[in-house]
Amino acid sequence: MRRDPDSDDAATFGRLRSAPRERAALGRGARDVPRSRRGRSVPPSSWDEPADAVPPYQFEPRHLRRRRGRTRRLEWVISSAGVAIMAAIAWAWLSGSGAATATPASTATPTSRLTPTAAPTAVPTATTAPAISFSTSRFEADPALVAGAASTGVPNLSGEAGIIVDVGGAEVLYAKQPRKRLLIASTTKIMTAMVAVDRAPLDRLITVSEMAAKMEPNSMGLKAGEQLTLEELLFGMMLDSGNDAAEAIAEGVGGGGGAGRDRFVGWMNDKARTLGLADTSFANPAGLDDPKQYSTVYDLSVMGATLLKYPQLRTIVGTKAKVIESSKEPGHVHGWFRPANLNGLLSSYAGSIGIKPGYTEDAGYTLVGAAERDGRTLICVTLNSRAHVTDCARLLEFGFRRAAELAKATPVPPAPRT
Repeated sequence: MRRDPDSDDAATFGRLRSAPRERAALGRGARDVPRSRRGRSVPPSSWDEPADAVPPYQFEPRHLRRRRGRTRRLEWVISSAGVAIMAAIAWAWLSGSGAATATPASTATPTSRLTPTAAPTAVPTATTAPAISFSTSRFEADPALVAGAASTGVPNLSGEAGIIVDVGGAEVLYAKQPRKRLLIASTTKIMTAMVAVDRAPLDRLITVSEMAAKMEPNSMGLKAGEQLTLEELLFGMMLDSGNDAAEAIAEGVGGGGGAGRDRFVGWMNDKARTLGLADTSFANPAGLDDPKQYSTVYDLSVMGATLLKYPQLRTIVGTKAKVIESSKEPGHVHGWFRPANLNGLLSSYAGSIGIKPGYTEDAGYTLVGAAERDGRTLICVTLNSRAHVTDCARLLEFGFRRAAELAKATPVPPAPRT
């Protein structure tokens, strides 16, 4: 199976496989046409056409269409020439009267809606944000918990490795092979997204290259030459798990072409070292299998917690679906897209706030998930799983219960005397 099913239920995988066909059926520019015009039951009179317009379904002889076109062009040329002559006369009169010596008012430079007039908001960077770490002391102090004894109530996981951490408490609540290096598939895109936001503003325009447009198996549906903002590509990468979007981001933010892509992957490894991820390495921005592309459930939990510190990315990974309208604005020309989130945990687990799933044949199903309950934020990770959503749901249930027990067992320090 060539496509990358980032969800473990047949409905989601079916949606993934059918999305390109649906997009092809609608047409890339379908959203350029008002909804009321698409249905055949809507009469042409409701299209607000001019009274003398010829409806598209009526026949008009070709020679009449050509004659009417030539007449309209001639009228336009004559009217334009008249306006130009009048403008020249007015300018000559003003120059002769000395009005031209007056100080002209400052001319405002038109600004695109994609270019804010104010300075862009500073974005978090790996070099300024302190690295996150999770304590394992209380987990390792319980041999039965470390061994996964049934008496402790630890979840039965299908994944080769798994972990549940309390972000606020900075603590590992349970882990199965937390430091084992494994393939991680599209959870790689967590790092890709963070490095992109570190290095470029969200309104940066990126042109899709031939190489990026050909990326498989998962695809946002990009075409070579299309121009999208970084934010639009991030939605396609994190929701659709588009490898084409990941490649376009790496090339565009890295400076263009293969050299820019390689530079971007270097930044990914630099950020991994900055975050203290000793068991993580990246060879590409999409998560394709490679001997130099690996991580651990512990390192991925740190990546997930770090991503939640980026407000823009936190919003993106928690979005179930996003409509990206087609655009014909110069420098920002692209088709219509509707990325849908492949994270099954987001729609099936109460309190889930998203992050990123993945799959390849060699890596198996992978998932970094997050959920909130009673003021706590937990992150679950499972790698090489047969049922990644179920594994994460079990880890979260155990984690919330364990965190509540630890909070009760920890004595509250007395208030200082005044």
